[in-house]
Amino acid sequence: MHDDRVAEVERKLEDIRAWLDTVGKSGVVLRSQANFAWITGGGRSEVSLGTEAGVASVMVTPQAAVLITTNIELARLLTEEAPGLPLEGMQYPWQDQDGLAQLLPELCDPAACATDLPLVDLSPVDDGFLELRRVLRSEERDRYRDLGKDAAISVAAACRTAEVGQSEHAIAARLAFECEKRDVLPLVNLVAADDRISRYRHPLPTANRLERTLLVALTGRRHGLHASLTRMVSLRPPPTELAARHAAVTRVDARAIAESLPGRSLGDVMAHEIDQYAAEGFPEEWRLHHQGGLTGYAGREMFAVPGSPYRLKSNQALAWNPSITSVKSEDTILISDDGFEILTRDPGWPEEPARIQQASIERPSLLVRGER
Repeated sequence: MHDDRVAEVERKLEDIRAWLDTVGKSGVVLRSQANFAWITGGGRSEVSLGTEAGVASVMVTPQAAVLITTNIELARLLTEEAPGLPLEGMQYPWQDQDGLAQLLPELCDPAACATDLPLVDLSPVDDGFLELRRVLRSEERDRYRDLGKDAAISVAAACRTAEVGQSEHAIAARLAFECEKRDVLPLVNLVAADDRISRYRHPLPTANRLERTLLVALTGRRHGLHASLTRMVSLRPPPTELAARHAAVTRVDARAIAESLPGRSLGDVMAHEIDQYAAEGFPEEWRLHHQGGLTGYAGREMFAVPGSPYRLKSNQALAWNPSITSVKSEDTILISDDGFEILTRDPGWPEEPARIQQASIERPSLLVRGER
């Protein structure tokens, strides 16, 4: 495992150096939590989740790869987050707020250096750099599969233990507990009960108490990768209209999944998805919430919008999240030349085939826990 991670990081360093050569740069500073995780094969640079930048940066030049941080963090990061990786350690005093900028001239010419987050006068990385992390290597895909399974199990546990009278806060707390005990960081933890499901597309949990219907949505992170999914529960037999809407939104979701093929543009996929909304009798619902898109080292690396020219590639991850008022369907998938793979699948959660013209795809059912 460790040897695989070292080899993974070495290959990524080669890719970065090839990019540096292409764009004529002498180095790049990776400051974001996302890019730190990517270049270290899953290392964590966060202490606070409230900042995009982590507490450490990785500087890559044609000759060197250096992990730069304060004297508080260096020993821990080299021991626990980047052990044995081909990265030299460099530190500066914690009280020196400009420590990173002051070290730059020792490593490269700042005038010819790029950065992923603003730093003095360095130029920003281009989309060509970001593309390096959007196609997932085999090691990353394996980590994603493990994450997807644990994220799905965590959501299912929170859904199956929710009871009448519980607050959304309490249900969200159970989801956070289930995630944390599986080493999944719950970055997005949305819970809505009953009327709040139809009123809000992004329902942060409140003191509202569950009576009948529950929606739980999670984006969980591990090793820098993001797994997103949504599940719905009815504690009594659902009204006919709710069941019909849930079936409709799963067909919209299935259409987006089926159309997510390497070489196809995000705009093309979304056009087919919009067609499916219309076929289900809800032609304007797509306008009420974003539909998802490319995922990986960000909750959404890129949102799909009508006309988007970005073309999908094999071994990328996607999370579509179509919604119709009162219902939503969402999972994280990997696509390849051989088809798609749903990562956030819990074998214990009931599924039903969502039949569309192109295919029949198993999608999570509305879980009915009350007597039928």
